[in-house]
Amino acid sequence: MASKSTPNRCGLPAARHVRRGMATLVVVMVLFFIVALVAAYTSRNLIFEQRTSANQYRGTQAFEAAEAGLEWALTMLNSGRIDATCQAHSDPATTDRSFRERYLNIDVASGEVSARVRSNGQALRPACVFDGSSWRCSCPLDAAPTLTQPAGAGPAPAFVLRFSGNTPAYPSVSGPYPPGVIRIESTGCTRLDTAAGCASSTASGDGRATVTILAALKSAVTTAPAAAVTVHRELQGIGPKLIAFANQGSANGVSVHTGTPSNLDPAWATFHGPPGTPGDRTVINGDTLLNGLSPQRMFASVFGMGHDTYRLQPAAVWVDCAVDCSAAAVRDKALLNPGRVLWIKGDFDFSIADEIGSAASPVVMVIDGNVSVSNANARLNGLVYVVGDNWSSFGDLTLRGALIAESNLVLMGDAATENTILHDPAVLQLLNRSSGSFVRVPGSWRDF
Repeated sequence: MASKSTPNRCGLPAARHVRRGMATLVVVMVLFFIVALVAAYTSRNLIFEQRTSANQYRGTQAFEAAEAGLEWALTMLNSGRIDATCQAHSDPATTDRSFRERYLNIDVASGEVSARVRSNGQALRPACVFDGSSWRCSCPLDAAPTLTQPAGAGPAPAFVLRFSGNTPAYPSVSGPYPPGVIRIESTGCTRLDTAAGCASSTASGDGRATVTILAALKSAVTTAPAAAVTVHRELQGIGPKLIAFANQGSANGVSVHTGTPSNLDPAWATFHGPPGTPGDRTVINGDTLLNGLSPQRMFASVFGMGHDTYRLQPAAVWVDCAVDCSAAAVRDKALLNPGRVLWIKGDFDFSIADEIGSAASPVVMVIDGNVSVSNANARLNGLVYVVGDNWSSFGDLTLRGALIAESNLVLMGDAATENTILHDPAVLQLLNRSSGSFVRVPGSWRDF
């Protein structure tokens, strides 16, 4: 008699129960597979978002580093003498150049600004890198930047600068930039490539950005005075002699220009004109147009801006006589800050025989106070603009450039002393072309 399957407690044969459990297992495995696919897809999106966020973070770091490079470049162009690490010098005897002198050539004749290059023809490129606590910079004279890549694999923002004229031209049909204009290109990255700066390679990390601006030199002397001595109001002499030399190279040279009719007694005032021109024919005495100017307009007619704006410009050096405005201190500041403006707040005395400014690097001095000369061999190359009234002389000053008095000019002192003012067009042109503040040209920013 044939055997039969033993039914289970549900009354079903055992084989059918096993087949039913296998089907359930297959369904569960399929569901687990689907769940795994969904989880993998979700993880993929999460990883993608993480990478996107990281890329955006690194890109923003690079962009902000490039922007920081532009601001740093403008600041450095308006600074004084620096060393190879871009740090300011405190020793006036140094022969190190300023940032402006290291990277720009300024043609005094045309005012054209061009970029200096290395002896091998490659671009000179200062650079800085953030090491986690501070920025370290390199300002080479004839080499690539010497910076060490910070340790670790994490981001270390850096930027590299390049200066250029309109090469290549932008727009492509445009001509050369106007006088005094230069292009600054700043390339930022999240990892410094010590061999090539912020190069477009894996060594520079996964973030790199380039931004450019145009910078223009706002001249320290917008309109050079035509006369050796210009006095807004009245010129008086009580004791010391004034010897004024007009522009010797111009047939229309002016030695003295006053706004109010002044008693220019030959006993104390001597005027020299170009060869063949009598000295008294070089004097403009009592110019009603000059006298009609307000002090602010008088100042702006020379410098192109008002007192406060000029005093607060980036390249101005503030000298407070309440702290120290000795002639030696002013001489040192002129040596350390070529191309910058000295604003002296208080009374100033030419008390040393050392030359202040030079023919190659003249200085603009705005003296907001009275002036005295206590040294017998005081010398200055540049432009002196006096806001006060009095000029006390017990020594002899030789000034090559020009002297301007915003109010009256009263010369007082010993009749044996002389103040010699020589109108020097070369000095004034150098101040006009190469001194002043570099500022951003509005609308020139580009990141493409």
